[in-house]
Amino acid sequence: MSRPKLTISTRALVCQDNDLRGEIYVGAGTVLHPQCKVWATGGPIMFGSGNIVEENASIINRGPEALIIGDNNVFEVGSVMEGMKIGSRNTLEVKSHVKAGTWLGDECVIGTVCSTNENEILPDRTVIYGDKNERHIFSGNRSNQMSVHTRHLEYLMQILPKFNHARSSS
Repeated sequence: MSRPKLTISTRALVCQDNDLRGEIYVGAGTVLHPQCKVWATGGPIMFGSGNIVEENASIINRGPEALIIGDNNVFEVGSVMEGMKIGSRNTLEVKSHVKAGTWLGDECVIGTVCSTNENEILPDRTVIYGDKNERHIFSGNRSNQMSVHTRHLEYLMQILPKFNHARSSS
């Protein structure tokens, strides 16, 4: 297996003990936990800033186009992202699955063990929940979500380097 072609921005943290393949751009302040999988087997994967990819999360791009990931997204433990594009401030909860060809808008939540359909376009603030993957558009206030996300990133930037080696650009 060849080494990934990594471009890691300043203030990003990419742990060594993970599975990275292909051409990957990691934006400022993004954190890739140990044991995550980022496979750019088709086109490149381009992370914006402030994203969190937790352990056992998988982000896979098999298509020829770049997979563009916006800013401040969270990919929780065991989630799978195979879609074409994801906006900003989205949450893929534990063991959720964004299927191939799907586009996520901004501020979407894919609930625990929920999934999208293939080739689906989800408008901003879509929430998928429940055992039947029900959908609705969230109209409430998420103003404190960004401050929680910022504190989470700050904590990870302090703690992860104490127990894990970090990668640098190759």
